Amino acid sequence: MNKEDFSEEAEKLQEIIAKFNEVMEYYNLRLDAIPKIYKDNPLMIANFIELYSRKISLMKRTIKKPYFARIDFARDGEKNVEKLYIGKVGVMDEDNNNITIDWRAPISSMYYDSNLGRTSYEAPEGTWTGEMLVKRQYEIEDGKLQSFQDVDTVSNDDLLKPYLEASVDNRLRNIVSTIQVEQNAIIREPIAKNVIVQGVAGSGKTTVALHRIAYLVYNNRERINPEQYLVIGPNKFFVNYISSVLPDLDVDNVNQLTYLELCQKSINEKIQLINEEEKLIKSITDMESLEYERFKVSMRFKEALDKYVEQIDKSIVPDEELVIKGYRILPQEIIQKIYNSIGNNIIYNSIEKKIERVKLLLDKYIEKNNVKLERIIKRQYREKIEELSEEKKREEILKLEYVEKELKTNFRSSIKKYFSFKTKEILNLYYNFLCNITKYVEIEKINDWENKLKNNIANIKKKKVEFEDLSALIYLKVKIVGTEEYDNYRQIAIDEAQDYGDFSFYALKILFRRATFSIFGDLAQSIYQYRGIRNWNEVLNTTFEGDCELKYLLKSYRTTTEIMNSANNITKHINLEIAKPVIRHGENVEYIRYEKNQIDLIEKIIKEYMKKAYVSIAIICKNDEEAKKIYKKLKERNITATNIVDNENKYDGGICVITSYLAKGLEFDGVIITDASEEKYSSEKAIDMKLLYVAMTRPLHELKVLYQKDITKPLREEAKKWTACMLCKHVV
Repeated sequence: MNKEDFSEEAEKLQEIIAKFNEVMEYYNLRLDAIPKIYKDNPLMIANFIELYSRKISLMKRTIKKPYFARIDFARDGEKNVEKLYIGKVGVMDEDNNNITIDWRAPISSMYYDSNLGRTSYEAPEGTWTGEMLVKRQYEIEDGKLQSFQDVDTVSNDDLLKPYLEASVDNRLRNIVSTIQVEQNAIIREPIAKNVIVQGVAGSGKTTVALHRIAYLVYNNRERINPEQYLVIGPNKFFVNYISSVLPDLDVDNVNQLTYLELCQKSINEKIQLINEEEKLIKSITDMESLEYERFKVSMRFKEALDKYVEQIDKSIVPDEELVIKGYRILPQEIIQKIYNSIGNNIIYNSIEKKIERVKLLLDKYIEKNNVKLERIIKRQYREKIEELSEEKKREEILKLEYVEKELKTNFRSSIKKYFSFKTKEILNLYYNFLCNITKYVEIEKINDWENKLKNNIANIKKKKVEFEDLSALIYLKVKIVGTEEYDNYRQIAIDEAQDYGDFSFYALKILFRRATFSIFGDLAQSIYQYRGIRNWNEVLNTTFEGDCELKYLLKSYRTTTEIMNSANNITKHINLEIAKPVIRHGENVEYIRYEKNQIDLIEKIIKEYMKKAYVSIAIICKNDEEAKKIYKKLKERNITATNIVDNENKYDGGICVITSYLAKGLEFDGVIITDASEEKYSSEKAIDMKLLYVAMTRPLHELKVLYQKDITKPLREEAKKWTACMLCKHVV
């Protein structure tokens, strides 16, 4: 980078900023003119005001950093070389000339995927080929050029370092400039494709998920509205987080729900989720006691529900004639025949839809057989008046026409009463199912099933549910009521998907029957073992029947090489995918043995971290009991900390005390693990190893691992090396 080139690029930056201002001025003038131009069309006024206001807002947010990259592309068959400046948003001047190119545009894919030289990109109109002559990356702050460098690939580790070393608050917003080849490939998969992404800790799963949504919204905006996308998050903490991030990615009005909120919305009933912490803690020590919970997220449970729905289906037509005003209109056999004729037609794939169809067919049947039914009514009428005197008979016969009209008037309401099944009371239907579950499935071999079932039923009656009940409720909603209100959705993104069971994915797939899925998770972080997925192939084969591709993100960008290599000792031990750290070095992981001075050590490390100006520091404990003790001791020493007790907590930085299971999905500058002993994290228990792996992969920069007595087996060799190293230093 010479001075002349820098000066030229600095001038170009100011030129583009000036053009941004010109365009914003033009849009503001348009805003002023719109009410006058379309004075007789309020809808047109509203639409244009929304359009121009949004464009101005986006440009205001990006004007101080209007672009982050440039590519020079010489198309085959054309003399001119295109100089394309790539930014978070694409901006055109009044003459529709590009000022900046949106990172999501097809041509921008060359920046992420291609090296200098011969290249191509796919556009809606076909494949464009040519020569990429320049690939340049810029560092711009507050409207001023800081530096730039020519690169041959975006994945150069040296280029990544400034972004990876940034504070937690800014990392997601900067990533568009450093999206990696493997991340970009997932982001740009077409909307018609189902994908499951197995991503190691720190591989950017959430980031890729949100950028994929942003990409799909941008490239399918002509035919799919943002409201037709849904992001399902693990908790409200996550949902609140992404709701503030998506607008920065030029995405508004995308739906965001937790699984509980989705269930509430679908069954249209207010339900309360029972706190899962107790079960999670129990699973750490006694996994066998949670067999019943595991059963409820399995496909066996779905099969039992199928039998229950089948029984309901068979009982829909009452075992009696259709009677109106005392007259026998239709025998049960005919109505049953009409109902059975519908079968399992995909259009009428729920009981409610079948009932509505039967009512329509009965209407048509009455119309078609009007003469026949009139004869039946007349015969029954004569039978009724047979014992009357001749004079009374004549009087009643005169009323016959009136009776026939009244019968026809009451036909629809009588049909409605005839089909008395209440399709919308899903929670009540589920309650009945649980009360009679042994009719549909053998569960006697399940550990402690009687007590579990009894408690489950009692809670359902109070509208209290466990996470494992949600899939069943959604499934019943689909089978009983149908999916009509969800048929408009086109893309569903699920984060932390390893915490869902087989049945959960199946229920979601049939609920959103016209949508495709982007599923993100990490089996190594599957800490809810009693309900989580164990193998992605189960989902691929059962839910998607092969119509889905499994992709991998194996590089960890969150943490240093030293920390990731240490954490990989855990994944090796439980035979899971090993993360490949990006070459960003930092402090070695410290393994510190203690006897009674744990809180002294923690206080000392906190002070060390604070001297390094770490914005976020986490003290990660195994469970809530340990976390409460540590928090209390810190408070006694006047150390200000946040005690994160559930996933609804808001964390804005500083020191926090948090359990290993609540730390999942979060990241911190520095981390202290309070006790990694074998006693605390047993090497024989997969759940313990996964919890420890979660804890070890939270830090961006530094990790201290404390332990009493013997450290957990997978970390023993590493701890020995560290101790030997410290002894050597001490001797020296």
